[in-house]
Amino acid sequence: MTAPARRLLPSLGGLGLALVMLFPLSACQNDSPARLLESARAYQEKGDHRAAIIQLKNVVQQQPENGEARLLLGQSSLIVGDTASAEKELRKALEFKQAPDSVLPLLAQALLDQNKPNKLIEEFGATKLAAPQSDAELRARVGEAYLRTREFKEAGSAFDAALASDPANVRAQLGQVRLTAVQGDLTQASALVAKVAAANPKSAEALMLQGELKLFSGDRAGAIASLEQAVAANPAYTNARFELISLLISERKFDLASAQVEAARAAHGSDVRLAYLEALIAVGKKDYARARDLAQQVLKRAPEHVPTLVLLGGVELEERQYASAEATLQRALVLAPQHAGARTLLARSYLASNQPARALEALQPFLARGTVVDGPTLMVIAETYLANGELKQAAQYFDAASKLPQQQALAQVRLGQIAMARGDVEGGIRLLETATAGEKAPIQADLALIAGYTRSGESAKALQVAQGLVKKQPDSPLAYQVLGAVQGSRKDYAAARVAFEKSLAINPGYLPAAAGLARLDMAEGKPANARGRFEAVVAKDPKNEQALLALADVMARTQAPAPEVGAVLKRAVSAKPDSAAARVALVNFYLQGNNSREALAAAQEASAAVGQDPRVMDALGRAQLAAGDTNQAIETFSRLVAAEPQSAMPLMRLASAHFARKDFDKAIDALRRAQKLAPNDPTIARDLVVSYVMAEKPDEALKQAKAFQQAHPKSATGYVLEGDIYASGKQWAQAERAYREGLKAHATSEGLAVKLHGVLVASGRKAEADAFARKWLAENPADNGFRAYLAEQALRAQDFKGAAALYQVLVAQQPTNPIAWNNLAWTAGQLGDPKALGYAERALKLAPDSPAVLDTMGVVLTSRGEADKAIEYMARAVALAPERHDIRLNYAKTLLKAGRTEDARKELRQLQAVSQDFPGKSEISALLK
Repeated sequence: MTAPARRLLPSLGGLGLALVMLFPLSACQNDSPARLLESARAYQEKGDHRAAIIQLKNVVQQQPENGEARLLLGQSSLIVGDTASAEKELRKALEFKQAPDSVLPLLAQALLDQNKPNKLIEEFGATKLAAPQSDAELRARVGEAYLRTREFKEAGSAFDAALASDPANVRAQLGQVRLTAVQGDLTQASALVAKVAAANPKSAEALMLQGELKLFSGDRAGAIASLEQAVAANPAYTNARFELISLLISERKFDLASAQVEAARAAHGSDVRLAYLEALIAVGKKDYARARDLAQQVLKRAPEHVPTLVLLGGVELEERQYASAEATLQRALVLAPQHAGARTLLARSYLASNQPARALEALQPFLARGTVVDGPTLMVIAETYLANGELKQAAQYFDAASKLPQQQALAQVRLGQIAMARGDVEGGIRLLETATAGEKAPIQADLALIAGYTRSGESAKALQVAQGLVKKQPDSPLAYQVLGAVQGSRKDYAAARVAFEKSLAINPGYLPAAAGLARLDMAEGKPANARGRFEAVVAKDPKNEQALLALADVMARTQAPAPEVGAVLKRAVSAKPDSAAARVALVNFYLQGNNSREALAAAQEASAAVGQDPRVMDALGRAQLAAGDTNQAIETFSRLVAAEPQSAMPLMRLASAHFARKDFDKAIDALRRAQKLAPNDPTIARDLVVSYVMAEKPDEALKQAKAFQQAHPKSATGYVLEGDIYASGKQWAQAERAYREGLKAHATSEGLAVKLHGVLVASGRKAEADAFARKWLAENPADNGFRAYLAEQALRAQDFKGAAALYQVLVAQQPTNPIAWNNLAWTAGQLGDPKALGYAERALKLAPDSPAVLDTMGVVLTSRGEADKAIEYMARAVALAPERHDIRLNYAKTLLKAGRTEDARKELRQLQAVSQDFPGKSEISALLK
């Protein structure tokens, strides 16, 4: 039986370990069996059992009934770990008249190594051998078999019988030690094993058992020392070596563990167990790609090895390959239904892929037993209940976890968050304050408390906790980043900047701090500085795909040229080809630029690289839909629905694809399924209303809107939906009534205000609409969304004076808004206002690479008679946005004004050939004449 200490190395008995060559060496084919036997013995004496196996296989090929060769072959096969072959050869040795005294102890060991204790007892439990030493070896192994079946009385009798035959038998003495330990007397067992090890200093088995007992008693350093002594005593003793490697891995001494793996490989060749141990080391080092490759190597040779399946499932979970992780862990549980680690990881995988109901189902065996005492498992169960919205049960398990020292603070954090979710902000904060008070409190406690204080409007207390976090962790970039965020929320931007800079001083590559500084730069109208934050990180770490993605984001937000943004995103993909985030960002970039062909190509490449990732599947479906490949999009979104059955978003995507095919009934079906999963999502309700309207089912649409109003009386969405239904049928009076009813309940809803104004205009009541707008802005002076809407309506009506007045207010309230400055500049230019150039320069400073802003600058300069100067700006705008035909038309007009007739004619002819309509297209013929 294994020692009573918890073994760190899972049983590898199911692995096929026959690594010997299948064919004899050609140089030995002509040797006689006698010479081959002599050579094999020589190899065995040197400890090279693999070479001995080659020679012995040559013997039995020539002489299948050579019992001595079979015995030696069984012996060497047993040593290299090929226990199934060892059993076969040893039984052949008995068949071919080899002495039972020589064969049976080895055959018993082969059965033990294959974990067949019952078979050993059945066959040899009553066998007595003639030679006392051989009989003792057999009796000792019978005793170990009884230990494994927990028949302790019979085990003791077998060990006593072995020592009666040979009082010096080490195996029987160690058996008595194990029996003492398993019966609960660890002190006596430790004393006994110390005596055996002292009397037999070269016994690797005694030293290994001594190490296991030390490990069980908590003396991990002593256990390592004993195992190292065992390996030194017998380098060929694989059990001690593998136990040592496992213990070193658990102690995170990965370099020492790797050295032992290399030593084991030199001693034992390509034992597949070494690949498993290397995979464990790779996981410890977070080298998941190598861990995955090594695990797959093991599974090719032992596809049912549960520990490797669990390891691979954990790696796939870390890599967010949730579908693969689920499949792998389910395989493990089919083979070992009681494997707690596999079940816990499977639940975590379901939670990560938004399948909380399936996570709860996976945990049912734990819940049915009701005896979970493992802290991590309690936490997973609690998180699962929380994800399912069952706060009472979640609190129960978090409370149980909080009583375990390792989980106490983190569980209290969750309990505090649950209290807040129930509306008990004060009680939640008290729990969080308790959680942060511990000496070893997890940082989540401080972060949750800061969030709690912020939510309750106690920013001073949030700042105090953040400052305390910095004192607790003065070398943590996160602590300073959090402090900066709190100071920023208090509008103390100078202090926030200092905190973010301190965070970056500790770790120059810490992206959250760089992002915090970039936000401050943007707020101060310094986009170049914001961009420089991430460029600095990328310069130091060119392969940091997260930094590249952040750089691309800030470039896009500061109106950088699209080709430059795309180039940075491609660098992010190249830096980490298996990054789903980078690949999806590239697809989104192309989709936002209406470049469906490039988007589809990028999505297909992403699918080939990381196709199981739900984000990639979603991006592929959206790209297919944008490219007009609706059938393929439906197929992709259907696969996404199957992969994430508890998520509403895939169903919403599927509905959009059906909607594009004008299959409104199927769109409605998908949306109704989505609504069951997310009944409070206003987007689903809106899409359902639109689908019902398009399916000519206005009554169903109204039912949906009314149901939403009733379920969410504090939301304006239901009234917007009802009004939109009537507006789609040009039932202006009913639409107005719905919007006004909504405003009674939601007096400051910008959306309802915009809708009501639009209905008044559409029904021909412009004076009434203008009066409503004036009244609304007087009562809601900070509603710049409504103001921007009015300004856009004024521009469309060519009311440049009214638009200019609105934009003047907008830029006063939003001085860093380049769109507002740009529109003000264009409007002022239409009015002949000399200030137009200053407005355009302000917009250009905020967004130097925006095609729209460059175009406006060109138009303003042209109107001032500076066409030659304007051409520079407009040419750059055309280069940045060649698909903007309205900008190219303005460029052509400026070329005419500058006297560059042929260049203008060339541009105009190209524009004339464009099939789609665009503003100003009707002017082209006249301009050409």
